This record gives sequence, C-alpha cells and structure tokens, in this order.
Amino acid sequence: METDLVSRLDEAATRFVIPLRMNEGFDEQALLRLQEEIDGCSTAWRNETHVPKRAALILAELHPAIEACAWLYDGDVRQRIQEAGLLVSETVVEALD
Repeated sequence: METDLVSRLDEAATRFVIPLRMNEGFDEQALLRLQEEIDGCSTAWRNETHVPKRAALILAELHPAIEACAWLYDGDVRQRIQEAGLLVSETVVEALD
C-alpha cells in the first residue's frame, strides 16, 4: 500500500510540475489531484513513525520546483503559479504536522 501511495504522489507531482517546466501552462485539475494525493498520504501516514524516504523527497522538492517554474511565465499566470506553490507548501506542512 505504501508503494502505491508514493507512486500516486509521484505521478500527481509529475503531472503538475512537468507541464509547468515545459512552458505548457498551468493545469488547475492537475493541481487539485496533487493536493488530493498529498491529503491521502497524510491520512495514511497519520499514525506512522516515519514518511517513506521517496515521498519525503517528492514533498520537499515540490515548492521549490513550482516556484522555479513560475519565472517562465508572465503576469497573472506567474502569480497563480506562485500562489499554487504556496498552497502546495501549506498542504505539505499540514499533511506532515
């Protein structure tokens, strides 16, 4: 089960970040799916003593990756991506708290 959770988290992160990095635009649905996967991990790991290493690396890299992608865009899109980065960061903090 743990491997499935981490794989889904990785897939959701990839589906959101890669199009941003490739300058293909902001995908609201991919962001929502990423947040859902983070929440799912939070629920599954609530009573665990640790987070799987691969998941920890994915979660730690999300905000910096999203923030870096924002600079590929201008105006409102850049601002929305930066806001999404902060939202994801807050979701990660809540999930691991």
